[in-house]
Amino acid sequence: MKNFIYIIGTTDDFESIEDLKNTYFNGETERNMSAFPVSLSEACKVEGYDTLQEIATMIGRGEAMSADWCLDDTVSCLLEA
Repeated sequence: MKNFIYIIGTTDDFESIEDLKNTYFNGETERNMSAFPVSLSEACKVEGYDTLQEIATMIGRGEAMSADWCLDDTVSCLLEA
């Protein structure tokens, strides 16, 4: 099993992906961001995606969009947990 965390935050609160990552790792909660865990079996395959990271990114984005995030004016990344 591979575990990932998809994190997303507003560009009003974060200057860069590094800023977003540092905030997540420091456990800060006062800035506008969300984290979405994604766990995938090593054998997981989805046509059109070559790696587990690509699949996890798309699932994380879908979770974020379902929670009312959008890609406009945000920064996001996938972390391996």
